[in-house]
Amino acid sequence: MMLKLISGLSESAGRMHAAAQLAAYFGCSDLIIFIKDPEIMTLLPAPGFPQTIPNGEAWYSFLNNTLKDGRYRDTLPFPDTASIQSAVGISGPYHSVAVLLGGNPVDADLLILKEILPIVVSLFIKEQEFMSAQIRTTLAEKTAAKAEKLATTIDLIRVHLNDALIKQEKDQKAIEDLMKKKDEFMDMASHELKTPLTSMKAYLQILQKMIAKDVNGSALHFVENANIQVDKLTDLVNDLLDVSKIQAGQMLYNFTELDINGLINEVVSQVQVGVSTHKLIVENNIHAIIKSDRHRLEQVIGNFLSNAIKYSPDADKVLIKSTFVDGNVRVMVKDFGIGIPAEMQALVFDRFYRVQSSSQNFSGLGIGLYISAEIIKRHGGHVGVSSDKNGTEFYFEIPVINS
Repeated sequence: MMLKLISGLSESAGRMHAAAQLAAYFGCSDLIIFIKDPEIMTLLPAPGFPQTIPNGEAWYSFLNNTLKDGRYRDTLPFPDTASIQSAVGISGPYHSVAVLLGGNPVDADLLILKEILPIVVSLFIKEQEFMSAQIRTTLAEKTAAKAEKLATTIDLIRVHLNDALIKQEKDQKAIEDLMKKKDEFMDMASHELKTPLTSMKAYLQILQKMIAKDVNGSALHFVENANIQVDKLTDLVNDLLDVSKIQAGQMLYNFTELDINGLINEVVSQVQVGVSTHKLIVENNIHAIIKSDRHRLEQVIGNFLSNAIKYSPDADKVLIKSTFVDGNVRVMVKDFGIGIPAEMQALVFDRFYRVQSSSQNFSGLGIGLYISAEIIKRHGGHVGVSSDKNGTEFYFEIPVINS
């Protein structure tokens, strides 16, 4: 008899009816089982039970007293505030609570209920995890599709914009109109991408934690790769937002005094953690106090290092050094990659410009160096580049306060 009553709880659709039958076995009218929600860490009715209960404060106090004492008796409103019923609560595994309503079961019956609780609670927890995973997977798929569509649109805009800028027969007015439309679209698209990317990142992190608990772990690799791609999209969106801020004169800076030596070592350490193909070597690093926005200068150095790594796929090292030049500190990043033709070196810091010989083989929108140049300009300095067939060296100079 007991086995049949317990098996009736396996289907959520008829769970409340099956629970009522089990309650009748103990001389009561209703049975509700509460389990802890893993996200908000609060006791909630298990799937299939009524999710809204009258006078939540009374129930909340009753459940807490049950968890504290292990067994608790009182009265509770159910199914509405006008119906007050006798109630007894029994604590179960995983901070669960079973509440019998409308009766006064004896201790022997309560012992039977406590013995079967681990079985039904485990069933409800597995069901809750499955439902939660389904919801998050669906939301992640929708946000990923939206992000992919917007990213494709941005890439198409970039291609058409580059063509428009290269063709000199376009009159200046048409180019200005195109730039204005591009800026408006880029600002809109960047903000539109930001929201689904943030949601997708959160869902993937939750899924990653859930899958990591699986002893098989077969899907963990794919979730980790998805996280990497989300990070790349996030970096792209942040760059697009920075371009929009620069064009609108809204880029904010927080200048403080700092030692360039420590900043370079910190950025190199951060970038090296995520790079296995290249060794980042600090050849020479001077001590010099500068007035700078730490976050923005980290962004510039990180951009120079990332470019050096990306455009030297056959090399295994990147050099970074700093020195004094005419009262300024110069920071240089050198790679041993494909190099930049002499006639194109003066253009690499222009917005959306990409060297044609490399644009088909390396991803990017051509805005990282433009952002870096604008940041250094706001620091009262300048950027430069020198390159030949043996590699490329990017550098920036900013004034020194004290050396």
